[in-house]
Amino acid sequence: MILGAGIYQKPLIKKAKKMGLTVHVCSKMGDYPGIPIAPFFHEVDISNPTKILNLAKKLEIDGILTTATDVCLESIGYVVDELNLSGTGLMDSIACLNKSVMKKRFLLVDVPSPDYLEANSIQDAIKFFNTKSVNCVLKPTDSSGSRGVTKIESIDEIESAFQEACKFSNLNKVIIEEWVDGEEFGAQVVVIDKKIEMLIIHSDLTTPPPHRIPIAHGCPHPKEKELLPLVTEILSKAIKALGVNNTICNVDFILSKNGPQIIEMTSRMGGTRLPEVCGKYWGVDLYKLAIKISLGEKPKIPKNPKGIPNAAHNIILKKTGYVEKLGDMDEKHTWKLTIKEGEKVNFNISNLIEIGYIHVFNSDPIKALTSSSILANKFRDTIIILEEN
Repeated sequence: MILGAGIYQKPLIKKAKKMGLTVHVCSKMGDYPGIPIAPFFHEVDISNPTKILNLAKKLEIDGILTTATDVCLESIGYVVDELNLSGTGLMDSIACLNKSVMKKRFLLVDVPSPDYLEANSIQDAIKFFNTKSVNCVLKPTDSSGSRGVTKIESIDEIESAFQEACKFSNLNKVIIEEWVDGEEFGAQVVVIDKKIEMLIIHSDLTTPPPHRIPIAHGCPHPKEKELLPLVTEILSKAIKALGVNNTICNVDFILSKNGPQIIEMTSRMGGTRLPEVCGKYWGVDLYKLAIKISLGEKPKIPKNPKGIPNAAHNIILKKTGYVEKLGDMDEKHTWKLTIKEGEKVNFNISNLIEIGYIHVFNSDPIKALTSSSILANKFRDTIIILEEN
């Protein structure tokens, strides 16, 4: 059973089909690319654990997973516990979904993470902000993909940011966190039997503050050798704290002046082409690996990377209208577009709509990421959009 049918679940669905599995896809009805390719589609709210469990029992599934979204983690944990499947259980899945619970668990075992407060009101957020000599960030306790996350540089910005965070929280809860300066980077971590079996550190590019949304990733991280022992030690503690098991985890880090700190960690793979980028570097199909782990298998994993340094950059437009002409594309690289000339694109600042991505390979990981950014921006600047009257 695959929860979600969006652009980042589509490759997971395709891979499960190619593996010859009976694939059941669950999602609300909508214009989702995974629905037309689903062998068996079930219209159901994936954030409703009871409905997902009842369906899982009826179908007698052998495995359940998602990628790139946290909204269904509670449902996955419930099914894992009730049907004794491979994966992270209910209470530990909730810890990955709820940032406040996550932070409390991190504190218990000294996982380095920015100071925070669960803010029950705008006044709580203001009080916390006033105790800090640095900027802060407001975020929903239970959202993914950086939705509703806003950097705060003055008290005047708190009210609107608080309301924005609430919009993206099903629990209507918000945390305020100190802003830590430094490079953002991340990791995909294969956890089997509560141990790290593979750790892939990658570079991240985001949109600028106040709303930092991931738009590109490169692998390996240029400082991989330096970061590996530090990140391994931190993640060993974090895995113990959160109880994640038999899954591929997505982890967001900040490289502060005092070393790496975890911003968030969750019990599913990342999005924004992370499985493609990290998998190509390591020489492993991460979609296939995640599916096998969810089915209770213990696949052999190479101890060292066998692939090629690479980077992928999303292409996002900031115009609404009809595509008259696609942008300039360097054919030496791989382009994956979801639009054609004559089609309409819609831009929404609170939920960026991507129209594809460029994938660049280079022996130098810095050049790969830089080139992907330059080429994506060139495409964006040269595409011709006829805006509606």
